[in-house]
Amino acid sequence: MIRFLALALLFATPVVAEDELPACTTWSAQMQEDEGGEVFTASACATDRPDAFMMLTCSAGEVFIRYDLAAGAERSPDLGERAGVDFTIGVNIQRVPMTYQEMDGLFAGTVPAGGPLVTLMRSGDSMTLADGDGRYPIHTFSLRGSSGSLGALLERCF
Repeated sequence: MIRFLALALLFATPVVAEDELPACTTWSAQMQEDEGGEVFTASACATDRPDAFMMLTCSAGEVFIRYDLAAGAERSPDLGERAGVDFTIGVNIQRVPMTYQEMDGLFAGTVPAGGPLVTLMRSGDSMTLADGDGRYPIHTFSLRGSSGSLGALLERCF
């Protein structure tokens, strides 16, 4: 009976092929409208939750990350809430301090344009994001197209 239940669960779990993922899971880089006008942005959505977006902009050697950490959560973030967000690529983990921004409902943080996180994001296959306190769901991002998109972003950064 237990074997039957295990097999039933295995076959009931949907497997999504990479070519069936929404187009937003592949990184892109383009001009996007922001509150101050258009800004060059590299972006992608989570493979497990296409309404969870990450957007990166760059200026003066700093990459600005905006991410919907609370997508799919059972709680809403508090105004000005801070979270240490772990970006895991392969065996490497980079923690980025981020703060909830009420205006657009995203968490925001910065990292150096030439730093290890950006380098890792340009070389890996996938990345998981989780807050260090475990209050929000873990999301996975494909890094397909990230090297070219982040390269184009960095060209405009310095």
